[in-house]
Amino acid sequence: MVVRLRFAEKSDQESFITFTCTSPVPANRQVNGVWVKGEKLHPEPWALLVQKLIHNSPVYHDKDCWIRVGVDDQTGNLASYCAVVHKGDGVYEIAIIAVSRKLRGLGLGTQALRDAISTATHDAVHRNLDPVFVATIDENNRASAHLFASFGFQLIKTYDPDRHGFTFNLWARR
Repeated sequence: MVVRLRFAEKSDQESFITFTCTSPVPANRQVNGVWVKGEKLHPEPWALLVQKLIHNSPVYHDKDCWIRVGVDDQTGNLASYCAVVHKGDGVYEIAIIAVSRKLRGLGLGTQALRDAISTATHDAVHRNLDPVFVATIDENNRASAHLFASFGFQLIKTYDPDRHGFTFNLWARR
């Protein structure tokens, strides 16, 4: 299988809506006599949150933010998704990296992160800036933490839990 990375196009919007990067949401059910929404029972709540963000993301590309997608040459399906935002002064946030649930374990996350760093570095050089990279990762998402650490990112800060109970860590790389 060959996956080609490119900037997202308006025609990708439909693919965003159907993109899956996690297991299906469990059915609502009773737990200890109380009805619980399936989303609260999901084994990877951070992946479910990312998937929702992708489903609702517009296609954009301007000087300060872009989406790069990986497209499977054989099927034409979206294989990966990566959003990057230039926050200013050479700071680039890897906002989202996701790999299709069906294609996990093939190195597509590594390919997407490598491409994000390369694309942002090219942008920084064009702006005559030294790039700094940051990413915010759910503290329970060990796979993403491992991926970013393998690229030299270091854990900088742990935030207080948000209103949904998610705790995020800030990672950075110079």
